[in-house]
Amino acid sequence: MTAADYRGRTRLLILQPTPFCNIDCGYCYLPDRNDRHRMSFDIVEAAVRLVFQHELAAQDFTVVWHGAEPLVLPVSWYRHAFAAASRGAPQGTVLAHAMQTNATLINDEWCDFFLENSIRVGVSIDGPARLHDARRRTRSGKATHARVVEGIQLLQRKNVPFHVICVIGQQTLDAADELADFFVSHGIRDVGFNIEEIEGANKTSSLQASGTRNRLDKFFARFFGLAQAANPPLVIREREELLGALRHPAFGLLSHNPQNEAFGFLSVSSRGAVFTFSPELAGLHNETYGDMSIGRLPEDDLNSLLAGEALRKMWTDIEVGIHTCRNTCEYFDLCLGGAPANKLAEHGSFAAAGTLHCHLYYQGVADAVLFDLEQLLSCQAPRAQLPQIRTAAHANCDGTAALD
Repeated sequence: MTAADYRGRTRLLILQPTPFCNIDCGYCYLPDRNDRHRMSFDIVEAAVRLVFQHELAAQDFTVVWHGAEPLVLPVSWYRHAFAAASRGAPQGTVLAHAMQTNATLINDEWCDFFLENSIRVGVSIDGPARLHDARRRTRSGKATHARVVEGIQLLQRKNVPFHVICVIGQQTLDAADELADFFVSHGIRDVGFNIEEIEGANKTSSLQASGTRNRLDKFFARFFGLAQAANPPLVIREREELLGALRHPAFGLLSHNPQNEAFGFLSVSSRGAVFTFSPELAGLHNETYGDMSIGRLPEDDLNSLLAGEALRKMWTDIEVGIHTCRNTCEYFDLCLGGAPANKLAEHGSFAAAGTLHCHLYYQGVADAVLFDLEQLLSCQAPRAQLPQIRTAAHANCDGTAALD
């Protein structure tokens, strides 16, 4: 493969402004949350230049500021960083920027900056206080929910568009109604779910418990019904993405997803280390694959990254894992081979197939969304299909949710 083979492939450039985070989540996968190092502006510029110099940028290319808590650095730092990013892009290019934040540090200055730069803002909140504060606490053990809600309310007052990401753990599985009520009552309309994963520094998950899949199916079925019944309906990321995949003209023909395709995602650490494949691989070390880095900025370019032994070793095993998934899993056309970070964490190798994340997230979401769609379209789904979901929720023929 040559540099020309990767034109238009990179959807996300994930820049880690600092590894430091001001809170201490119980399920966090990041290994270096105490490190206060700041990315240099030279590295910011070099990272963006790498993408555009080799025409890697996809049509929906976005620069994502993530990797710990980006808002621990001041707005003044980002003004310089955004200018450096612009220097790395062709003249006249308008870069799309996104930030994922725990929202505890949002103030008027941040809101103004978000609006000035059309930044796509994601807020991490796990629902009502009893669920959120069980796992998302300060470094001294104090609750964070109230501060997050204050941040969300400020975004709303300032008319800053945002979405939320909610992590599902064992306690969440019986709380679909409580969760939906919380989002609706707080004016939150755009919701995405992550499951509590085994990856990176997080070696276990509360979702490893027996019976979790059945409970998760019921949770999604119930929540999707409540989301559709809300006025206006909640936009659920998982539902939209799966329906988008089904509508894609190449559905059934695709062979990779951005996490297991080289240069689909590019991540750059605060010190300039370059990573591809799953963003969660950044900063990890493994006996087989080393530190996962495929190069370093500003020294390397795409040609040197492609020639490196680290990329080739990871890539070879990732391809083996994808091949196994394709030949053994009926959900392959939806997940396209899964996430290398989860395979490594759960199996110790990229050359593996099924994971807890696949079983619960990709398959559970797919079953729930497809059943929901089937109900909305025909209201005649056979009881033999997804019986565990059908006992939890179904839709009336007028499109409203009917909940058992």
